[in-house]
Amino acid sequence: MAYGYKTFNSNGSVLFSSADSTWTLLFSTTASANTSQTFTGIPVMTTRTVTRVMLGEITGSVEGYIHTFSLSGSNLVTTAPSSTETVATFFAVYGK
Repeated sequence: MAYGYKTFNSNGSVLFSSADSTWTLLFSTTASANTSQTFTGIPVMTTRTVTRVMLGEITGSVEGYIHTFSLSGSNLVTTAPSSTETVATFFAVYGK
């Protein structure tokens, strides 16, 4: 039995759900810790969404940040908010 996948935005509303319609995984990558990167060649579709997951572990009183991003055309730009405390971040771009 398949269960699907959902992500939610900060106010608790469903941002992405595989139960509503079929989404295609267009691109996935990992942005390295403490660096800002641009990834190119991402297919353009009518509707796209980006999910991100923090990789690595934050321990003790260390503050950790996750990359911010922007998706425009075929480019995904990932930005490290801190040059020393940003963890590696996994990105997946879906389209339909």
